[in-house]
Amino acid sequence: MIIDRNARVTPSRYPDRDLRKMMGDALGKADQADLLAAYLWVQEIRIGREACNALRKQRDSLRTSLTKLEKYKGDSQFRGRTWNFTRAELTAVLDAFIKMANDELNLIERCLQQASLAFEELSTPLEEDLSTRYSPGRIDSPLNTIATQWDEVAPSTDRFEAMNHRALAETDCLADVDDRRNLFAQSEKSYSMQRIQEFDSKNFEILIAWLTHRDGMKVIRQHGGSGDRGADVISQTPDGRRVVVQCKQTSRGVKQMVTSTNVQTFNGTARLEHKADIALMVTNGTYSEPARDFANDHTIHLIGGTELERWATWGDSLYEVLGISQRATNETPT
Repeated sequence: MIIDRNARVTPSRYPDRDLRKMMGDALGKADQADLLAAYLWVQEIRIGREACNALRKQRDSLRTSLTKLEKYKGDSQFRGRTWNFTRAELTAVLDAFIKMANDELNLIERCLQQASLAFEELSTPLEEDLSTRYSPGRIDSPLNTIATQWDEVAPSTDRFEAMNHRALAETDCLADVDDRRNLFAQSEKSYSMQRIQEFDSKNFEILIAWLTHRDGMKVIRQHGGSGDRGADVISQTPDGRRVVVQCKQTSRGVKQMVTSTNVQTFNGTARLEHKADIALMVTNGTYSEPARDFANDHTIHLIGGTELERWATWGDSLYEVLGISQRATNETPT
């Protein structure tokens, strides 16, 4: 092969005689197929390296975002405000966002690992002539594997941006809820949990009846008594659903848990005796796990101390606390 020293591309100068001879012999034996194969190989390596570097950049960016998200979880001034009444909901939003981001990170890590292995194979010279890598009919270039991994990861950025926008929208809504709860908690309509602990059982039942009235329901029975057959409060929603409530007041200093037996007994009367559309138990204490399991299996709604604070202290409606519609639908307890 004759080398045109005035061409745009010429071989490097090799001062070492033996190296110069070896390169000269190789160039002298090269034909057009060898040159094209060498060019294709170099270009495949270049493209493969760029793809792997892009995957690493995307992985590192997502790792940085996850670090920030974890920091936000413990930040009392997230987005420049104090989350007094929606901290639990905010944590749930961030946890869901972190989980989805971790899923995306795991995808990128897996694809990067496969692409890196393919690039290592691609950049390793063949023992046979390089032209055999590109002989007619061969389509097994490792670059195809790298491209497949890149195609799988490519939508990840859009998915992450969509998750980010959704999380921001949810936190905006939570900020409004936090402000609303804060205003209600300072109003005369708010009943603190400390105050509720001082109630006797009758006044506790009257409170629950008043709360249903506050939420727009008609109170049919505001407290129980002898012969109430397990229904302390009965109210009716504007669309005609019958809400039957059994109250379990826990006095201050008494650690009392509502048991599965309590829930089973109520279940036996709420619908059969009182024709409940919404069967509800309310306590300022807690429920045992078997009690919650039984309630879930039999569509009994449960309000414990945490939920009662939302309802009585922060002003959330019963519909919000139970996660049900204000209009009749096929509802299940949450």
